[in-house]
Amino acid sequence: MTAGSRSMVSAISSYNRAAERRDNVSWSRLLWVGPLTVAVALLVNMGIAVLLRAINPALNEMGQLGRPNVILTLEGAILAVIVFAVMVWLVPHPIRWYRIVGGDLRRTGSAMVSPFTRFGAQFFPASPGGGPPQGGPSAADVLPGLPWDRVLILMLLHVTTAAVCIVLLTTLTREPEVSRVRDPRTSGSRPLR
Repeated sequence: MTAGSRSMVSAISSYNRAAERRDNVSWSRLLWVGPLTVAVALLVNMGIAVLLRAINPALNEMGQLGRPNVILTLEGAILAVIVFAVMVWLVPHPIRWYRIVGGDLRRTGSAMVSPFTRFGAQFFPASPGGGPPQGGPSAADVLPGLPWDRVLILMLLHVTTAAVCIVLLTTLTREPEVSRVRDPRTSGSRPLR
């Protein structure tokens, strides 16, 4: 083995270690999966809003199902993509940690994060000594007397956006596995796609 081929082998093995460290997340795939994730999250939330208004026409007066739904879904999904990209850049095994921090519903990590989210705030309200800074509105001031059915609708929209972002970002950004099989005609191997 010559010095040049040893350095080539060393470069390949260090690349493989880095790819394994970041769970084979491809930056080029993230460039198209990110916008796809934002678009799918928005379409799913808008579909839920249309479906809910068709089932219950009284929800036509619920302002949160209109323009705020679009704006907040876009903000949440874009931030989810940015957080995922930063985690891929900085954290070893980012997919595992993104699922835990993101509150993946299939894992117990949601129990750690949910008390600190808006969803968790419905069940774990701040203590009387805590809460927003002085002069800031409380949740009751922002949405006074919001009925529970509407609170559940808002929770459904939050969970749906989180699920779309977690599933799409952690599955579609991985580089596909290329397995090799023996080709009987050439007695060599060829990649399968």
